[in-house]
Amino acid sequence: MAQQTARDPEEAYVGKDLGSMEFTVTDDLIQHYFDGLEVDADWYTDSSLFGKALVPSMILTNADTGFSGAGFKDNFGNLWIRQEWDIRKPMLQGETYRRSSKIEDIYQWRDRTVVKQQVTLWSLDDEVMAIGVHHQSYLLGKSDQGTVKLRDPKSKEGVRKFRIPDGEAVGPVESDISLEMCGTFFHGNKNYHTDKDAAKELGFEEVVVGGRLTVSYIGDMMDRRFGKGWFEGGKLDVKFTNIVWPNDHVIARGVITDRVHENGGTRANVAVWMEKPDGTVCIVGTASALE
Repeated sequence: MAQQTARDPEEAYVGKDLGSMEFTVTDDLIQHYFDGLEVDADWYTDSSLFGKALVPSMILTNADTGFSGAGFKDNFGNLWIRQEWDIRKPMLQGETYRRSSKIEDIYQWRDRTVVKQQVTLWSLDDEVMAIGVHHQSYLLGKSDQGTVKLRDPKSKEGVRKFRIPDGEAVGPVESDISLEMCGTFFHGNKNYHTDKDAAKELGFEEVVVGGRLTVSYIGDMMDRRFGKGWFEGGKLDVKFTNIVWPNDHVIARGVITDRVHENGGTRANVAVWMEKPDGTVCIVGTASALE
């Protein structure tokens, strides 16, 4: 845990209760997801797994947004660095849920200060639907640099060659991500994920494709491959290792590395990652689902 100085009540601090609020899975939220990712919605809308149109699992990443005081006012160079999810129940379109959140930790990672925010999604009957942990990183006090200093992925100090694990392939899911797709996915809002001028204000020379968008391709891959076992027992833990830019071609992949017995059934453990054609790994981590 990073040592904290004077506490600003409008900013994140360890142990801060961010309160609770409703979370509604609106038609617009779903439509922007499908149109922004340019993935086929039919599997979700035609699904009979739960008797009603399914909501893509990574819509969950919207649940930790909107909490006042969850970050820092100095948001120069801020980036996602990690997401964790424990999925217990599927969301259904048009339904309203409750979400609560708190700041679990603030720690240092290289030259960045990271806020670890936990969020729980509840049904209106107080049943836990999912628990997530979001790690958002900030370059505090570095705005005088003007531009965020990014290292070449191929020449990063201590870089290790990513080795594809052995096992049964999951996916792939591929996409050419355009600036227009970013605008649609993020609901037409002007920010550093959709607008170059907004990106420059935060120290980036180009629009940064949001981690919420890129990780959704991994979620889509897991949704379709594991279905009910993912929506009622999925786990995800991924790190964001390199920035994705508009016009990048990305490929989400997975490999089932092993299977273990769990509560009379089987859980498949999956290595998941996203890469560019040149081998640059953008996201890497693990997932698992019941079978």
